[in-house]
Amino acid sequence: MSQQPDKYTPRSILITGAAGFIASHVTNRLIRNYPDYRIVALDKLDYCSSLKNLIPARSSPNFKFVKGDIASADLVNHLLVAEDIDTIMHFAAQTHVDNSFGNSFEFTNNNIYGTHVLLEACKVTRQIYRFIHVSTDEVYGETDVYADVGNHEASQLLPTNPYSATKAGAEMLVMAYRQSYGLPTITTRGNNVYGPNQFPEKLIPKLILLAMRGQPLPIHGDGSNVRSYLYCEDVAEAFEMILHHGALGHVYNIVIKFVENRPFNDKRYFLDDQKLKNLGWQETTQWEEGLKRTIDWYTKNPDWWGDVSGALIPHPRMTTTGLGCDDACLAEFLSTASLTSEGEKEGLKFLIYGRTGWIGGLLGELCNKGGIHFEYGRGRLEDRKAIAEDIRRVKPTHVFNAAGVTGRPNVDWCESHKPETIRANVVGTLTLADVCKGNELLMINFATGCIFEYDKEHPEGSGIGFKEEDKPNFIGSFYSKTKAMVEELLREYDNVCTPPSPDAYLI
Repeated sequence: MSQQPDKYTPRSILITGAAGFIASHVTNRLIRNYPDYRIVALDKLDYCSSLKNLIPARSSPNFKFVKGDIASADLVNHLLVAEDIDTIMHFAAQTHVDNSFGNSFEFTNNNIYGTHVLLEACKVTRQIYRFIHVSTDEVYGETDVYADVGNHEASQLLPTNPYSATKAGAEMLVMAYRQSYGLPTITTRGNNVYGPNQFPEKLIPKLILLAMRGQPLPIHGDGSNVRSYLYCEDVAEAFEMILHHGALGHVYNIVIKFVENRPFNDKRYFLDDQKLKNLGWQETTQWEEGLKRTIDWYTKNPDWWGDVSGALIPHPRMTTTGLGCDDACLAEFLSTASLTSEGEKEGLKFLIYGRTGWIGGLLGELCNKGGIHFEYGRGRLEDRKAIAEDIRRVKPTHVFNAAGVTGRPNVDWCESHKPETIRANVVGTLTLADVCKGNELLMINFATGCIFEYDKEHPEGSGIGFKEEDKPNFIGSFYSKTKAMVEELLREYDNVCTPPSPDAYLI
């Protein structure tokens, strides 16, 4: 056996995608085994993740949950600094291959851009000592059915579908940031995982729930396709081993063996896991025992995921089913308006600023779904005449402001571009509020949660959160200063409503 690397001891770990299947098992395991480690769990709570997966961890004093998107550079940078993060375990990703055929851009945004945001934040903050990037065996492409030797960590990457291509792309970024900036990265490539809590778009929970309902069990292709499966707790143990003993700059396969097919399916994925075994890890849960535990769990928790009928069809195309805090704020507002016979919300017309941003784009999508007529503003916020022209042209009933400078690509940009940041975040927002007031229009201003930090009235771990009337107290970045400043000044405008932060909420 090779000599095991010296043990690494983290202090404060950020786990992305922590409410998802694999990451939640890793999170719960680390919380249970290492009470001295601080765990910050970040997840945007997409359709296949749930806070219920983190119930074992949520009462622990060394645990914090943050709802947010890894694609938000200002949020990621804020968390790394405010939570004094020294280790990142990056699980967050879109993973279901079927979805990637119908919505490949979403996979690019989550899997490549989200990873890039994290890497850039690590480069800028210079405080990360270990970045574990979670990839997949599918980046290797198809293995010959009769091969006796599996793909080893240095094998060529030959992805065959949009999902695996985005994971391979993310790996290239991880490799580049290690070579260019010396980031302390480790990459894992794992087989399929099964066990309790998994969203039933995946094969094993899908077959269990279909069997419980007495429905036919779909097997893709002719049944000859081969897959390897690893029980979730064995995988969590593997990540525990890699966290403490993995060698920086290395890749580790996480493997065992078993079954099945979809359109464009590769015939077989076959990995060599000797390198991980050299660290001291060994799979301990046999297939029969792991499957029994999994069946028992789904038998006892058939409604864990709510209505999953859309996931149980042979080739599901799942989309986000839950609403984030910014979605919910708008959705609640939309629900108060009645539908006309043409299906549009009676009398409503929205003018939205921030078209190219995530929140601005989301507002447009919600309006389309809700049957509300809207247009995006054309003028720059600091240009009073242009805003007045937008209002004259659109004749809105409400104005939504999701525009602003958050950094390109992160908040450090604001430190060296202070005039531009003030012009957009302070002058522009106040100009829009003033023009709206002059036209007797309600303005909904989307702000940020990156203006607060724990203090003696809101001690960490107390569960005491900040209220809308609380004064901002975080001045750790110029971006935060401008957002805090404009919130204080907007209190003078009785026509402005600021909903809860769209960036994150803490538990």
